[in-house]
Amino acid sequence: MKDTIPFNKFISAAKDEEIWTPISNEEKEEYLKLINNVRTTLISGTKKEKGDALEDLMTFVYRRFEIGYVEPNVLKGDNQIDHIINFIDGMVPMFIYEKIGSRMIGESKNHKESIGVREVTDLVELLRSKKAKVGVFSSFKTFSRGRNKSPWINAEGKRRKLAIANSNERIILGFTIDELETLTDKNFYTLLKQKYFALIDEIDDDYTDYPTEDLSIAYHIRLYDSLKQLKENHVISEQSYLEGKQALIQKYGNIE
Repeated sequence: MKDTIPFNKFISAAKDEEIWTPISNEEKEEYLKLINNVRTTLISGTKKEKGDALEDLMTFVYRRFEIGYVEPNVLKGDNQIDHIINFIDGMVPMFIYEKIGSRMIGESKNHKESIGVREVTDLVELLRSKKAKVGVFSSFKTFSRGRNKSPWINAEGKRRKLAIANSNERIILGFTIDELETLTDKNFYTLLKQKYFALIDEIDDDYTDYPTEDLSIAYHIRLYDSLKQLKENHVISEQSYLEGKQALIQKYGNIE
């Protein structure tokens, strides 16, 4: 019995690849076929072919969670939900337990346009009806912004304002096809956490502003620029800079 550990202790220390199974070398060809099918049908496929291709891709992605099960194409009243990811009670890491909860909703958008305001609003309403905290879009393009790329108008602004209005209990995230393609080398659960914290931390940040008129600069890049400036001004040491840089990468993803 000395060689065993409580499951709760194991899951709290589990690596991301133990929560979401990485795509193996043997599976990469199959996965890239799903990706290419999405791109092909988006150009020349029927509406049904477009929808089926993207839903097949996301079913492949969501089913790699080791601590949950996936319900695709769920009909609830007048609504069809593309994916409900149900996490198994008592078997989830702290991030899912605290931030996501018992289920996550996945919606696939098979059009060439950016995610719109109405789509964000509809998904938030769906989250409310299903008592879920997090909804995930899969789409060709990301959330729409204004002409000056402001993150506080159009769909990008809507998801932020709805997050604030719901005390960060209704969070909308999104993955583009290009981002999904990187899962041949990256972990979906890792990216999910990074996207979550990048949104929440920026919403809660009252101090970090945009250094230029380019409002499309990602939040974690702006944090990194501030970190570099602190080093240049000799406010922090080289070691503190390197530790801060690594912490940014771990929490938010690539900063180069």
